[in-house]
Amino acid sequence: MAPAMPKQRAVHLPDNEEVARLLLEKHRSMLEKDIPDNLSLTLSNAYRNVCAAKEPIRTLKDLLKIKGVGPWVIRLIKESFPASSPDLSPPKCKEKGKRGKKIKRPEHSPELVCSNSASMASQELIQLTSQEQLSYSSEVQTTGSAEFTMLDKDTSGMGNSKLAMPPRLSNEKFLEAYEVVLILDDREIFGSRGKRVVGNIHSKFHVPVEIKRLPVGDGIWIARHRRSHTEYVLDFVVERKSVTDLVSSIRDSRYKDQKLRLKKCGLRKLIYLVEGDPNPLGASESIKTACFTTEILEGFDVQRTTGYSDTESTYGHLTLSIIDYYSTNFSIGANTCRVCLTYDEFVKKCCDPKKLTVSDIFALQLMQVPQVTEETAIAVIELYPTLVSLARAYSMLDGDTPAQEKMLNMKSKMVNAGASRNIFKLVWVKGEILLT
Repeated sequence: MAPAMPKQRAVHLPDNEEVARLLLEKHRSMLEKDIPDNLSLTLSNAYRNVCAAKEPIRTLKDLLKIKGVGPWVIRLIKESFPASSPDLSPPKCKEKGKRGKKIKRPEHSPELVCSNSASMASQELIQLTSQEQLSYSSEVQTTGSAEFTMLDKDTSGMGNSKLAMPPRLSNEKFLEAYEVVLILDDREIFGSRGKRVVGNIHSKFHVPVEIKRLPVGDGIWIARHRRSHTEYVLDFVVERKSVTDLVSSIRDSRYKDQKLRLKKCGLRKLIYLVEGDPNPLGASESIKTACFTTEILEGFDVQRTTGYSDTESTYGHLTLSIIDYYSTNFSIGANTCRVCLTYDEFVKKCCDPKKLTVSDIFALQLMQVPQVTEETAIAVIELYPTLVSLARAYSMLDGDTPAQEKMLNMKSKMVNAGASRNIFKLVWVKGEILLT
């Protein structure tokens, strides 16, 4: 039986009415999508505790302190959360005639100052979750919720809002025309467990699974035409990382490079699947921070699994969700959406060496600089597409080192002061180009 529609509650503090309203509206809208009972219960608990909160909720950091509110709930309402600044005013003194003690505000280094309220909210959320050592076991979105978490992410913020569709003849139903096949990379097949994994997914979920050498990612989904056998790549790609491999890739920069390749492959829904428990590892905090950054700041859908068996189930549930999405939207969007690439076109797009431009190489070099994220590198190459153009801009400042160090920070809000200074130090030393 479907959960009952939640009723509006009285809010203890007027300051929290807007946040409570957002949670209630989100819960009601999701019930229309038949979300699992456990997720409905999570939202009910979060809403009830927000209504009862005795402290004002002004930031995402404040909201995360409320019992029952975790990163999953934060992600749901983050885009709609009213932007506001933390309350840094001195506390009021309770004794009459005495002034409250003035709080000395810390002097933040420029590297830690975000350029706008949205990035501030995201950054403080990441810092807080790391500090509180959120465990995977309490926040893992299990396979039962994979359908919801993957497709509920708002696709309207992606320019052309609808996902690409394979070609459709008039009055043709999706499953009449196409068979959806999960394709796993032949380097990704779980070592000696490969054949067993494929067999397990197929027998449990009754979906076809095949193995191919993929140009990007560890798994994609194709729609194979039942008559012509033409294969169209659906708008989803998954990158699977064990926690051990994720630690290694963070240390040797493969982590950034792989995400950049995923962003450039042309598929809209980017899924990052992290397998295993990071808590026993010495680098568990860096893994948790990387996951929250990947999801909250970069727009990936991060799926977390406990091990091989859970990963198998997640692949199966994702496949069923994708089939359901295309079955529902095929007749509506096939004539107005982008057309899916064929598999051969997809491989060519990802592998064509001409696609790697001078700017792409420059961006990859920049991402090796401390404090330079993918977004920072992209912002820099939009201003200066090549190393030479950036060096020329530095030379125009006639040796004014402070101005040169601040130049990128002054030109783009996406480049913080620390990144701006580090890029200058890497590129320009004593009036000469250092990076070649």
